[in-house]
Amino acid sequence: MPKIIFAIMTLLLCLTSLPVNAKDKITFATQDFPPFSYLENGEVQGPGAAIIKKICVKLETNYEIILRPWRRSQSMFKKGEVQALFLIGKNKQRESWMTFSLPILNTQYGFFECTTTPINYKNIYSLRGKRVGVYGPSNTSNELIKISKPLRGRISIDTTPDDIAPFKKLSKCRVDAVYSNKEVGFAMIEKLNLDNIQFAGANKNINYYIGFSKEFAPPEFVKKFNKELENMKKTGELQLILDKFGMQAAHEEQ
Repeated sequence: MPKIIFAIMTLLLCLTSLPVNAKDKITFATQDFPPFSYLENGEVQGPGAAIIKKICVKLETNYEIILRPWRRSQSMFKKGEVQALFLIGKNKQRESWMTFSLPILNTQYGFFECTTTPINYKNIYSLRGKRVGVYGPSNTSNELIKISKPLRGRISIDTTPDDIAPFKKLSKCRVDAVYSNKEVGFAMIEKLNLDNIQFAGANKNINYYIGFSKEFAPPEFVKKFNKELENMKKTGELQLILDKFGMQAAHEEQ
């Protein structure tokens, strides 16, 4: 009997020490969100993808990174077809069905203006009576709704299902401003070759994370992922990766 117990304990120990990829593949989904995520030669590129690849290789994890329209990615996430979404902001609604990684990078939300009709941004009250474009529904559009509450409806929010349309409208003065992630805004300006748009000012610093499904992502993998991410922060490896994209690592929760 002791030999049988010993054999069972040995088997259990071996099973618990197996890498995550012994049974499951972890699929990470994102959207076309340059400069944070984009397709290049058929592969997802950007800081999030680079960090995920580095960590999953270290953990010997069977993984996949895919890029889909954002609504499709979220639908797949809720069905368990993918187990993680990146890079995303944190909010209370998402916290109810996601486990977040440690904060990865820090960025800003702010307003862009047309140089021919500047809004002279100082604070949210500079937007009184203005029409503001934003991509949504998204964490960005939710934040705009939140910060515009002091205006008590004296602002018009023009929501569109992609990042491109708001900037095209702004270049033609069809909106007075665009609320966007700063890096995304500059990427859109370059992509669309717009020469009459400039950054008017930031209103919020925000951290971006990887969100893991509470229902479908293995908790042990999430724990190991965060531990490795923490090690990369301490050694400076995380910032070295972000330096390639001109971005700054997050140092604390936002």
